[in-house]
Amino acid sequence: MATTITPRIVTVNTTVTRAPTPSQLQQSGALISLGGTTLTTDTYRFFGNLAELKTVLSSAGNYAELTDMATTFFAQGNAVGLYVLELGTESTAGANIPALQSWISSQMTQVFYSYLIPATWDGVEGVSSVTITNGGSGYTSVPTVTFSAPTSGTTATGTAVIQNGAVTQIIITNPGSGYTSTPTVTIGAPTSGTTATATATDGSALAGIANNYSSPNGKTYFHVTTTKTNIAQYANIKSIIATVPSPTAASTEFQAAVLFYYMTALLPSAATPGAILSYKWAYGVTPWAQTPTNATNINTILTAYGNVILTGAEGGISTASVFKGTTMDGEQIAWWYSVDFFQIQIKQAMAAAILNGSNTIPPLLYNQNGINTLEAVANNEAAASVSFGLNLTASVTATPFYTYTQANPGDYNAGIYNGFTATVTPAVGFLTITFNIDAIQF
Repeated sequence: MATTITPRIVTVNTTVTRAPTPSQLQQSGALISLGGTTLTTDTYRFFGNLAELKTVLSSAGNYAELTDMATTFFAQGNAVGLYVLELGTESTAGANIPALQSWISSQMTQVFYSYLIPATWDGVEGVSSVTITNGGSGYTSVPTVTFSAPTSGTTATGTAVIQNGAVTQIIITNPGSGYTSTPTVTIGAPTSGTTATATATDGSALAGIANNYSSPNGKTYFHVTTTKTNIAQYANIKSIIATVPSPTAASTEFQAAVLFYYMTALLPSAATPGAILSYKWAYGVTPWAQTPTNATNINTILTAYGNVILTGAEGGISTASVFKGTTMDGEQIAWWYSVDFFQIQIKQAMAAAILNGSNTIPPLLYNQNGINTLEAVANNEAAASVSFGLNLTASVTATPFYTYTQANPGDYNAGIYNGFTATVTPAVGFLTITFNIDAIQF
């Protein structure tokens, strides 16, 4: 049989590898409306500018505050819009706060990355946290959680989370109100095993909700307006970004909206690397005056990892700036943003690879080649997070197929593989510089 010979000597095949498209979750942020709009309760809508928002404002609830929130937000720029989540009018702030938790819990998937919280929620008392003192054993179903009632007010409620037969967390569904002493917590007993125990801490109701999202996997943030006195209520809570407005700020300013805008407006890429949120310019807001009394208060706030608006006078710049862009656990906002970005992108990319792998020939199989394919997908996302300026380093490793299946034969039969490990080092900015000068007399 004759062989056909073409005149072509070299064939070049080109593959274009495009950078991953960032998830839009981190660009989604919502103002909390308490009957301030004409939207139906428990619904939300996107607004690209202040004029659009004004078309749905009512004359009740916190409609004036929503105007202030949005005015300060859009004063920072128009790179991104915002959502308004209408929770409806409640009789007290103590009732509003669990309404937000209820709405978040009712969603099948996460809708918003951050929330701009009404100022009236700061200082509302309730159960701020629950600590598991003994996880117990033998739990095969979620036990009941009961808080003792206050002398006068609303009894707190919570839901247990179990893992490997033990209670690992109590999610506060309602922080309650009116407690004058710390309530007791009672966890239901397992059918067979040891009953779990826990203790509650009475403090801030908003802290109680925020603590539900304060783990490294939380990926939900609350921008809170607070005071020098109240800021201690949010100590060590990663999910809270607290701002203390300057004493001379106009009543129409909503200074917490500045960081809310910059966090929402981040859209990192190789061309526009992720920005650091410390010392961002702040427009349309009044900075703290540099007086002796204010200096003491400012230091107290910053030491507690709150945020304030100051001038850039130290650098010879008159523009007001954010100091210092931190979450209440002391990390830079950019640090947690980078960690969240990596988690979100990895989850999305791996899910896409598995879904596509079931619809291609050859299919993606649970074998060494399949693990190698998924590892490559994950490392592609890791490399993107570095090129996007979010991480200094990022890498993913996988336990070999034979090693993992020998150690976990049941997982193979169930199609489960838990052998991936990622290590990331987020990028952060300078917060404080010390310059040492040695003056030598000649």
